[in-house]
Amino acid sequence: MNRLLYPLIFICLLNGVGYCQPSDAVYASSQTNGNPHAGISSASVDNPQNAITNTISNTTDASFTKPNAKFTTLKATALSTLTGSASAWIQLAFVSTPTDAVVPANTTVYVKATTTAAGLLGLVGGAGLTFTAYSTNTGTANPVTIAAAPKIYYTADGNIYFAVKPTANFKSIRITLAAGAVLGDGSVDIYYAFYGPGATNDTNPFPFNVADCGLPNVDETESSGAVTLASFVSPGSAIDNSLTSATAFSITASIAGTMKQTFYFNGLSNAGDAVRIIFSKGSASALASIDIGSSLTIQAFNGAAFVGTATPFNELLSLNLLSSTLLGTSTNSITAYLTPKDAGGNPAVFDRVVVTFNVTASLLGSLLSGSANGFNIFDVRRVPIAPASSNITACTNIGIATLAASTTQSTIQNIGSFTYKWYSVLAGGSGTGGQNLALTGLTAVGQSSYYVDIQKSGCESSSTGSPSSRTKVTVNVVNPPVTPSVALTP
Repeated sequence: MNRLLYPLIFICLLNGVGYCQPSDAVYASSQTNGNPHAGISSASVDNPQNAITNTISNTTDASFTKPNAKFTTLKATALSTLTGSASAWIQLAFVSTPTDAVVPANTTVYVKATTTAAGLLGLVGGAGLTFTAYSTNTGTANPVTIAAAPKIYYTADGNIYFAVKPTANFKSIRITLAAGAVLGDGSVDIYYAFYGPGATNDTNPFPFNVADCGLPNVDETESSGAVTLASFVSPGSAIDNSLTSATAFSITASIAGTMKQTFYFNGLSNAGDAVRIIFSKGSASALASIDIGSSLTIQAFNGAAFVGTATPFNELLSLNLLSSTLLGTSTNSITAYLTPKDAGGNPAVFDRVVVTFNVTASLLGSLLSGSANGFNIFDVRRVPIAPASSNITACTNIGIATLAASTTQSTIQNIGSFTYKWYSVLAGGSGTGGQNLALTGLTAVGQSSYYVDIQKSGCESSSTGSPSSRTKVTVNVVNPPVTPSVALTP
């Protein structure tokens, strides 16, 4: 067994390498493979060593250390059932010798592949991609039942994880690509397989980090009705730390349905955390007079349990944003915040959120009349609770005042420090850093508003940042009280 230990909690890379692997990840360290085929069909397994991490038994080349961009390619071609069957398989083992310890039952293994592999799962007629677990390093004599069909999770680097959960102790996972009349000419790239021994749940291998910047590790798509997987364009773009790319919810079928995207965080949220979502109305021109906000909801979960109720996007936005963005022709992105609360109205912990797009019959007609793009998600992440601050009153004869802010989350163990920033506008603006803001020149009677947000220190450098929502602070400037005259008695 080859366990790779790193000094950081996460390994976060892009460009096809890997994104936020757990530091204690256990990668498959040995492999066997085969390519049985008959007739004029063909099959191959290219560069099988690329799918395993480096060990003394295969190579000491550091470039083979997982996670990396190396992959093996499974290919299988059969024009029809009459030309002969074909399949390509690779069996990835988490042990180096037959006497090594087994992987415990109900441990979820994550197999990284290119996004095109998602369309090969579950094809009819015996073709497509299948996963089988075994209690041995090699061979097929001792198969282990898998709990359910593998789930598909999208990653920020544009690839996917297949989540495979054997129900008994096991040592290896076999990935098979079978060709047939349905598949024809198929291929799939497999990067590696790993599991997280420190995982606290079976839907996310990543250990909890109280000080992280709140970006989801993976997301999942789901649809009902006639809406298919292809209707989600670039599912990983909503978690890639960029505001120039987005997951597009697009409709191509003529039957109404529901589209859902689930975003998984690395464990439970901190007390008081909110969810920030940056999104836009779709580009379909016929949506100009359609209120899509009533068709969108966001729901927090703690595992499979609901946290609060599903909140319509309309309720997340101020009236001016609602009318100009969701009811008008604008496709500009906007930012909204949700603070999940329990039945008593208190902030609640959560480990995932689900965004649901209900494609009703009336909305469907607008989408199918032109561009099918109805909705885009640019970014989703957990952010700190909005800071606390109090309104103040200043006198014109003094002309100065100081605004102060604080957060209840500063007492959370190991959360680190926070940075504060003050603004003169509710959204946008450059802002002034500091927990306190000194004001001068307050010599005219009147009222002005300031806004303050916070984010975890170290999260400011990301391309979108992870700020909280802004707290409004009102400054009232008044004339000083008039001192009453005092009559002097001789």
